[in-house]
Amino acid sequence: MEFIVLSKEQKKQYEKEIVEMMKVSDEDFVPPLSHRKSTTQTDLSFGEGSIDGLYSYFNEMVKQEILGFFDDDTLLGFVSFKENYLTNEIKNTPNIYLSTLILKPEARGKNLTFKAYDYLFNVLYPKVSIYTRTWSTNFAHIKILSKFNFELLLRKPNDRGEGIDTVYFCLER
Repeated sequence: MEFIVLSKEQKKQYEKEIVEMMKVSDEDFVPPLSHRKSTTQTDLSFGEGSIDGLYSYFNEMVKQEILGFFDDDTLLGFVSFKENYLTNEIKNTPNIYLSTLILKPEARGKNLTFKAYDYLFNVLYPKVSIYTRTWSTNFAHIKILSKFNFELLLRKPNDRGEGIDTVYFCLER
């Protein structure tokens, strides 16, 4: 297993694979990626989904850093993140904000997210606060965050639909 922060050229090289992973995983997200315009939008009410929406999301995401998870030359997944992202919820720098995490279905359940996060948090950014947000029913991701001692920063009730909150987490260092 190898973790690589993709260069601009590598993002182009792996664009089809990244987009395909996004298409396959689209409905795993709440709301789906195809219903969004960017990785940081705050209005998460469900709109119409489309392939154009997916590409709008992709075009915003590739402006960020992307850590690819590789087995030989095969891209198994990735996490995109922004450096020093500030919002009403995130007020201190230096930081990284984790925006999108996707694994190919066949790569799930193999501890890759934990290994990639360990590399990102402890090798690439060992002294930087880390933030992310997800939905309250994303139990698998929340469990991984808890293993790294992330703390709940903010909960926005019903922000993604009835009974589905947006939850912000932080690991301050």
